[in-house]
Order: sequence, then C-alpha cells, then structure tokens
Amino acid sequence: MQPEPINSRRILIVGAGISGLAAAHRLLHDSDAHITIIEATQRLGGQIITERSDGYVMEGGPDLFLGSKPGAYELAQELGLGTHVHGTSAGVRGSYILRKCKLTRLPEGLSGLVPTRLMPFVVSTLISPIGKLRVALDVLIPARKTDADESVESFVVRRMGRQMYERLFEPLLSGIFAGDGSRLSILATFPQLRAFERENGGMLRGIAAARARLRKTKADAATNARAGFLSFAGGMQEIVDALENELAGASDRVTILRGARAQSIAQTPDHAGPGYTAALEDGRHLDADSVIVATPAHQAARLVGTVDAKLASLLSEVPHVSTATVTLAYPESAVRRPLDATGYTVPRAEKRAVLACTWVSSKFAGRAPAGKALFRLFIGGAGREEATRVSDEELLKVARAELCEIVGIEGEPELVRIFRWNDSMPQYNLGHLERLAAIDEAVARHPGFALAGNAYRGVGVPDCIMSGERAAKRVIAPLDERTHKLALNSIAQ
Repeated sequence: MQPEPINSRRILIVGAGISGLAAAHRLLHDSDAHITIIEATQRLGGQIITERSDGYVMEGGPDLFLGSKPGAYELAQELGLGTHVHGTSAGVRGSYILRKCKLTRLPEGLSGLVPTRLMPFVVSTLISPIGKLRVALDVLIPARKTDADESVESFVVRRMGRQMYERLFEPLLSGIFAGDGSRLSILATFPQLRAFERENGGMLRGIAAARARLRKTKADAATNARAGFLSFAGGMQEIVDALENELAGASDRVTILRGARAQSIAQTPDHAGPGYTAALEDGRHLDADSVIVATPAHQAARLVGTVDAKLASLLSEVPHVSTATVTLAYPESAVRRPLDATGYTVPRAEKRAVLACTWVSSKFAGRAPAGKALFRLFIGGAGREEATRVSDEELLKVARAELCEIVGIEGEPELVRIFRWNDSMPQYNLGHLERLAAIDEAVARHPGFALAGNAYRGVGVPDCIMSGERAAKRVIAPLDERTHKLALNSIAQ
C-alpha cells in the first residue's frame, strides 16, 4: 500500500487580506498541501486597495510600509516587485503638526517618535523652551524599576513631559494606531522605548546608545536603501495583485472562493489527527486538515466558538475603532500654500474630526497628473468615531472645510473617493499583552489551527505579512508530522 499523497493534505484560510494572502504564499512555497481561501467579498487584499483613474493613484487603506521591518520588503522581492519599490519623493522634506490652526514643521531626525538630532529639536517652535527643558530632564529622572506596563501617555509624560506628549507623540501615535494614548499600552506599541529606559536609564540615553551602535555597525548599502517609508510605483495594490496572480497560476493547488462567507469552524478529530470543517452561509461545508483564520479578531471570535469558547471570548475582547478616508483632487493653482511636505497630523487637543492629511501628490511621485494636487484625509479613530457615522456628503463637507482652512482651497474638487473602515483598527490597549499570551495558550491547544492579522503583534503591512507567515509555519508542522506517520504506517504494512 502506497502512502497517502502529500498533496492530498488540505489547508483552509479564512480571509484574503494581506495576512491571509501572505500565509497562502508561504504555504505554496513551503508545503505541498492544497490551499483553499475563503473570502467574503469579491476582491482580495482586505484594507489594501488602490484605485487608478485618469492618471491618479489613490489608496483606500495603507499607502506605505516600513522598509526596516521584516516582511513586506522580502515578500516584494520574492514576487519580483523589487524594481517597483520606491521611497517618498526626494524633494519633499518631513511633515507638519497642526496646532492652533497653524502648521509647524516636525523636527528632522525623528526615530521611533523620539528626536535623534539635537539641533533641529532645539530650534523647533513645536515645543516651548520650558517644554524642551522638561525633555532634557529625562537624563535626571531615574528609570522605573518595575516591569509593569503603563499607557503611552503615562510613559511619555513621566519621562519627557506633557508638552512632548501632546504636541509630538500623541498626533503621530494617532496616525499609526488611530488610538487613545491614555489607553494604549507602551509595551504593546513601542516596547523599544521602555527598553531604552530599562537598559540605559532613560530615553535620551537610550537614543544616544542606539546611534552609537549604528555608527559602529555601519549598516550596509542594501539596508540603507530599504530604510524609511516605502511603497510601489502603482500603489500598494501591486503586492496584492502579484500574490493573486501567483495563486491563480497555481490553480492545481489553490482554490479561491470569492463571495463565500464562513459561518463557523468546527474541529473534527479523526484517526489521522485533528481536522476542521468550515460551514459557509450558503450551506456548503469544507473539510481541511488545518485552518488559518485571518479575519479581524471580532470576526474570528464568531467563527471559532465551537473550536474553543475561551479563545472566542478572548478574541471578542480586542477593541476595534472605525476610520474613514476622503481623497480629493484639485488643480495645483487652487492650492494657496506650498505643498512642501508629506502632509500633517492633528493632535487630539485640537478637537478636530480629522486625524491627519496626506499631501499625496507631494509624498509620492506619479500619484497625480501634472498640474494636479491630490490629498487624503483621515477621519475618526478612538474618541472620534462619531465623525465616521455620517453620510458621504457630511464626510466630504468635513474634508473640504479642513482643506479650505489649512491649505486655502475653496473650489470644488475634481475627484472624490471615500473609503470607510468600520471596526477595522485594533487597539493595543493596556492588558493587550496578557490577552495575547492567553490567546497563544488557547491556540496551542489545537494542532493545525492558527490565527493571523493585525489584532495581535502589529498593525502595519509588514506586521500582517509576518503574522501570515508565522501562521503558515504553525500549520505546516503538524501536517509534516502526519505525513511522516502515514509513511511509517505504510512501510509497516
């Protein structure tokens, strides 16, 4: 009797956002299993969506990835997109913070939200002289001995003062997590800052030590080339399209079910090891040896209740907030101020609906036709979600009023695109790491089962890709063990 063919092993992926697609890519290359992807919508990519129209390149979701983080850059290389990767426009310098309806340029040399160059910070008008003196006192404040977590607000105010938090950290933090710094966990969001304090006695000393190490190591040209914020010439959709094309080209091993919504997942152990069955809303049932759930945590909670009720409860506790983006295009002649930066972010203290505004046509080359200016405004987030619960007309009104007041544009936009992301941004609030440890413990009880997505160990595109790859490796291991046992049984027979 011959062993069961390896390619008869079946892996189910629920959710075709970037995490699920990255998991499928890794499984395609590192296993011989058949992969079935269930996606509730008709398109792949989740929040990564790029629209191209009349010479404009418009992002609905993330518009870049951090090159220094592993995941996205390496995947782009594997997919043959290396020559498509580029940074922000060379002629554009930094960004602004909006304060009292005026734009103040961010000090150059920020690293991890902390100034790494003294002079730009000293001459900046963003922080008052008293505020700068308070920052300098960081070198005199003893490190906290306990390893207990605290909020980002508590940490920054304790180390560097309230001005530093409200005028610099908080608006940049909102731009990343759309969150509330008084609730976000420092250990879950910026653990390197707490490490600076613990290992060097303070943030300023920690930054100085990090800079010294960097000078000694003299990072190679390849590392320098991928530093900073990166995107693709045709927008972030390029990486989704490349993954989709790769999976479509492997149709003998990959099945993609679009418009198929999973209703529940059940564990169905048999003699060969654990297995799973996904029930779809249309009545179909799909069997698999392993399953990766790559949906938002609140959706995953609904799916896995029959697999592990405790896990479902933990997943349902991950808070999410809603955001919206409004993209507008105008003639450059309608803009009354130079677009000499990538855009601006807005402190919570300003009490505005807009979180940030990206000057897209300045930030990235080739995003708008010659003579046109493209803007993208972010609305909502923690504590400001009511701003997203209005009509498209109201969102457009808010966006136009913002541009009129800050950039001086009064005319009608030539193009409008609105994207809504309801309950899409997980919040790594205090208690996140404890919850994450409990989730990991629960998942470990179920061989061949894995979670992936932005609700666990990072919200950026590289984080999501790495999440998908970790999930793929987790479900491959028990399949390899199963294949080995089948082969031994066949030999014995």
